[in-house]
Amino acid sequence: MRQLLLTICLSTLLFSSLLHAQTGCPGCVVDVPAGLPADTIYLPDLPDGIKGTPYDRDISFRLPKSTTPVNVIDSTTPPGLTISKFEILAVDGLPPGLYWQLNQSEFDPATQTDGCMKICGTPLESDSFELIITLKATVFIITQVSTFPMSIYIAPKVSTTDGFSITNPTGCGSSTVTFTNNVPSNGDEGFTYYWDFGDGSPLSLEENPAPHTYTQPGLYEIDYQAIVDTAGYILESIIVSDIDCTDPPLYGNPDLYLEIRFPDGNIAFNSSPAINSTSLPYTFPVNIPLGPGNYMLQVWDDDAGIKGMDDNCGTLSFNILSDGTLVAGGLTVEMNILHPVDTIISHDTVIVYPQPAAPTVNAPNGLTVCQGDAGLVLSSSYGFGNQWYLNGSLISGATDFIYLPTVSGSYQVQYVSPDGCVATSDTAEIVIHPPPAPPVWFNFNNSLRVSNPANLPAQYALQWYNVSTPIPGETGLWYCSLQSGTYGLVVTDLETGCTNTHSAQVTHNPNFDCTIGTNSPDIQVFDILPNPTAGAVLLRLHEPLKNGGFIRVWDATGRLVETLQTETGASTISLELGHLSPGMYALEILAEGFHGVGRVVRM
Repeated sequence: MRQLLLTICLSTLLFSSLLHAQTGCPGCVVDVPAGLPADTIYLPDLPDGIKGTPYDRDISFRLPKSTTPVNVIDSTTPPGLTISKFEILAVDGLPPGLYWQLNQSEFDPATQTDGCMKICGTPLESDSFELIITLKATVFIITQVSTFPMSIYIAPKVSTTDGFSITNPTGCGSSTVTFTNNVPSNGDEGFTYYWDFGDGSPLSLEENPAPHTYTQPGLYEIDYQAIVDTAGYILESIIVSDIDCTDPPLYGNPDLYLEIRFPDGNIAFNSSPAINSTSLPYTFPVNIPLGPGNYMLQVWDDDAGIKGMDDNCGTLSFNILSDGTLVAGGLTVEMNILHPVDTIISHDTVIVYPQPAAPTVNAPNGLTVCQGDAGLVLSSSYGFGNQWYLNGSLISGATDFIYLPTVSGSYQVQYVSPDGCVATSDTAEIVIHPPPAPPVWFNFNNSLRVSNPANLPAQYALQWYNVSTPIPGETGLWYCSLQSGTYGLVVTDLETGCTNTHSAQVTHNPNFDCTIGTNSPDIQVFDILPNPTAGAVLLRLHEPLKNGGFIRVWDATGRLVETLQTETGASTISLELGHLSPGMYALEILAEGFHGVGRVVRM
């Protein structure tokens, strides 16, 4: 079951999606049932639909004037408050292929609470859908969120003929069709069936054939025949055309009657009274059912008034297959034996449309981007019939062949062909990297220092700027400014390539010299032994560290290559550099009350 959320909320950001969702549906007519309370919520369920069959319904509704009816549904909403305004923002999650349009989107409950919504289109999927509509309610300056369910059922498409019904008469790429025999035998004998599925497969003689799968696109004519032979045989009439008896002259023709006996000898039929002076040929109506075995027919002349007894004008035997003329001596009769057989012939058609190839998602500018950067765009290989999805959920209004992602996630595009066939692309994993934290710095006696190095990315690069010009070689955590101006620091997250910056105006203080090796009180001195070194070095501080800190090792390009922890009270620190490539490196010690910078050459 699919669900749609109908939420009362405040934001008007969905108004553009409201307009888009209305595309393609004409206007509706308001027609709420008579007798509804003035202050009530009336949202009826939608009438059922059929997959692949056009759907066009007007749904009228009534919105409440106060929060009292809302409280019945949502106990978190306090009752008794007057609602000053309603806005209908969105209807999400309708069955694919259906669209909606309101007669209006804003309501003043004091004067109007009745409205309508047109639902139209051709549903492409069969299922039960629970619907909910998004509303914005204003109570003075207070807002409240609530939900109101609706539902719609889209049934599978069924084609019905006199003889049979089929489910799923249309498909894409292939279709498994289920057949329902509308002329069931109910276990009785006398029923014969023939099924031709139209695809060259063998005929089926089953009363209820198994579901049949059509694996290739095409148009398939289904031919069905049911032969119902349950009425048996009926002796409808006997025509006597010649007899083996006469009456004396002046008495006219014999007075004839018939007698028919069952195979066991009992009388099955007697046509008495006799037909006076019967003129031949003469038709005797009979209308008796016949069973198996041989029956006996006797034609009599009623002579009770002449000779005192009846004359036998001929006798013959017959059975259910004796339809037609029979002759026995001088007796000639025509037996009209009926064998009613109903033949039901029906036809229907299965259409299998070509399954479209899955669309491909193209990303000409790549799948990753830094937040705030332009250029990330996805495009479908189909120019029309597209619907974009994010993490498996439909993106409302995203039906163009291009889409501009704004959040990270798994994106897909679904293509619906003019025949209603659906194909879905593989996922495109979009990553929108957040920028690193701004490299905030402060000015300490002309020394521009990063305020909190711990906020920098795990792998990063820094570059100091004078206005918009990069300062060559200045890629560390601090920079010694030699003149007033606007300085900036750009940090680059080396894992994502995303950057951020912090700029500020600096006023140079001539009383301080922040260059290394001068009398700046900012930079502490420590010894590096030996220097140059082929491996290990000893860092000797002039006084122990008050609290633990860390050591950073930078290469000549300004790239941080190593970070080590220091212990509280340490005055000497052993550092192994043998695993580094030969070259110049900067060593930086940061601890409470201590900031030292030195350089070492790795041979």
